[in-house]
Amino acid sequence: MNLNGYNRLIQKDRVTGFEKFAYGCGEISTNIVFTISTSLLVMFYTDVAHVSAAVIGMIIALSQVFNGVSDIMAGFIVDRTRSRFGRARVWMLRMSVPYAAAAILLMTVPQIGAFAQAIYIFITYNLMLTVVYTMFQLPFATTMTYMTRDQSERAKINIIRMAMSPIGNVLVTLVFTRILKVMPGGGMSSQKNWIILTAIYAVGAAIMMLFCFVCVRERVEVHDDMDGEQIPLKKAIPALFKNKYFIMLFLFFVFFAMYQTFAGTMATYYCKWIVGDTDIIGNVNTACYGITVVATLLLGKVMHLLEKKQWCILGACFIIAGSLILLLNPTSVPLVTFGGLLRGIGMTPILGMIFTMIADAIEYGQWKTGLRTAGAIQSATTSGQKFGQGIGSALIGFIMESTGYNGNLEVQTELATQTIQNLFIYGVSILGVIMIVILLFYKLDKEYPMIMRELLKRETAQMQKSEK
Repeated sequence: MNLNGYNRLIQKDRVTGFEKFAYGCGEISTNIVFTISTSLLVMFYTDVAHVSAAVIGMIIALSQVFNGVSDIMAGFIVDRTRSRFGRARVWMLRMSVPYAAAAILLMTVPQIGAFAQAIYIFITYNLMLTVVYTMFQLPFATTMTYMTRDQSERAKINIIRMAMSPIGNVLVTLVFTRILKVMPGGGMSSQKNWIILTAIYAVGAAIMMLFCFVCVRERVEVHDDMDGEQIPLKKAIPALFKNKYFIMLFLFFVFFAMYQTFAGTMATYYCKWIVGDTDIIGNVNTACYGITVVATLLLGKVMHLLEKKQWCILGACFIIAGSLILLLNPTSVPLVTFGGLLRGIGMTPILGMIFTMIADAIEYGQWKTGLRTAGAIQSATTSGQKFGQGIGSALIGFIMESTGYNGNLEVQTELATQTIQNLFIYGVSILGVIMIVILLFYKLDKEYPMIMRELLKRETAQMQKSEK
């Protein structure tokens, strides 16, 4: 097959609108538990299960040592998977039920001794995020790279995916606490209510992922140096770390996830202790994530005006602005909501571009090493998220504990409330600056056309060799 013939083959990799929608439902599914874990779980542990913030911080920090490594290993597992449902898609089926069960177990912390409680939290936290969520979210994200190799189609898939992504967050942040408050038997303070409501959300998330599994298809046939055979780890691991863009994007995701954790977790504390109304968190997060639905669709119309890297830098600038604007009046509800709106606008280009940047890094890795380790490279997303989430949660726990924060008190110390304000404003801003610095070293947007020309020529030769 000549190069033109191969290009025509790629052009046939069209994905229907319904399939793109189904893939977006999978994104909603993964976001539901991720949002519960980043925005509500720490508060549940401290204010409902009455566990020390320092203990929670230690557990989460220690867990991330396993968590990040498990993501990379999960990537290798996906790359070595062969089934009648494909390489990545099959894991949506395999992990949907464990996903729901593990999410419920997060909330079933027994009221026993402090040490036994800590052990239980450590086990259930790692079961959910180190094992189940990893083998649930990473194959889902990798599936996009097997749905098509057409860059335009990938961009469209990701735009729809990111437009639907905030729905999972809004379903949690806008509705979850409000439902808890009106539930009988203690409202938000009742652990039973948290378990019941989490179970409803988790089962719904599992059903959406099964819907995604049924509707999407893997179309890409791999033609690398292994010619479809499983890649030995002794080759896959060195190939992974020869990919400089994998390393850059991994670091970016670490700090982006730290930003999401700081913004999500501290917004809850900020609204409760600075603004004085936990219901405001729903308004803030609706402004932040709701605007991304419209903004992401608009992004699809103008994305050609800037490089992906430039869009992400612009987004980080909006995130910083949305945080620093609170210095004008920290207790103003309209200003807090407007800050959330600015951060949502900032997240739009980042979420709209970063996953296609991962797909570009997969092509770069195959061009650089001759091996297509799509799952392992995709782990830059999940491992970076896990490391960032864990580091962020641990920092929040340790810092707040050191300032005397106590979830059982009706009034916090002045130092504790000032720390909450500083973390939500300055902490988020610093993380935005770090993201910009990392992106300054990203050059793949300019290199990509040349890389793809050479890679397509190689694959054409490989296909011709296989046909003989």
